[in-house]
Amino acid sequence: MIFGVLVLFSAAIAPATAGDTTVETSTFLSVTLPKQYETVWSDLVPPRVEVAGRAGASNGIREIVVESSAGRVSCGNATEFACTVPVAEGNETITVTLIDNLGKTSEAVLHVYVNVDVPPPPWIYVIGTVRDTDGRPVSGATVTVKSGLPLAWGPHRVTTGTAGDGGYLIENAFGYAQNISVEKEGYLPLHRDVSFENITNRLDLELEPEPPQARTAPGFSAGMGILALAGGLLAVRAARGRER
Repeated sequence: MIFGVLVLFSAAIAPATAGDTTVETSTFLSVTLPKQYETVWSDLVPPRVEVAGRAGASNGIREIVVESSAGRVSCGNATEFACTVPVAEGNETITVTLIDNLGKTSEAVLHVYVNVDVPPPPWIYVIGTVRDTDGRPVSGATVTVKSGLPLAWGPHRVTTGTAGDGGYLIENAFGYAQNISVEKEGYLPLHRDVSFENITNRLDLELEPEPPQARTAPGFSAGMGILALAGGLLAVRAARGRER
């Protein structure tokens, strides 16, 4: 009996055989697109949403599956994945599942709102410097950007001024297409139509000085010039009359 107990005890403390070895597995799943609770836009019928991210598994990736209320697609088995999944309009739940080669799974669940329409243009930023034709910074110039989109409430306009170094910053301009205007006393006004490509953009601008003849002497307007000319003519006629 004592021998039997020793056998059982030794079996309990004996190291596990190769067939009984526990294999540790680990997986990693990160969805970068869309963002959690994001409003997404799709002008496709039926609507679709792009899903992208990164994944990893110590035992290798068998498949990455993306599923919504409207359908299910395979995103392959690469560590960086991207695919589109059909979705329903309105509130939608998207589930991304990573399956490794041993059948272990990891999930990421996203809640989004789907708008079925053409996505609106973004809000953009424009930074730059205004200089004259000699390369000197122009301070105190007025920089205005006006959206080139046909909006029901009229063009969206943003105005700012240049600093001492000629620098300016336009925030929250609406859309990529913009009409740029720069005005400063003593310089010809500048107008340009620009189509930007990024959310944050750089645009340096150059102002030309006004021609000397286009400048008006301080305190001497065109109306005053006409009156002075008329007065001069009258004075000449009076002088001629006295000569006679």
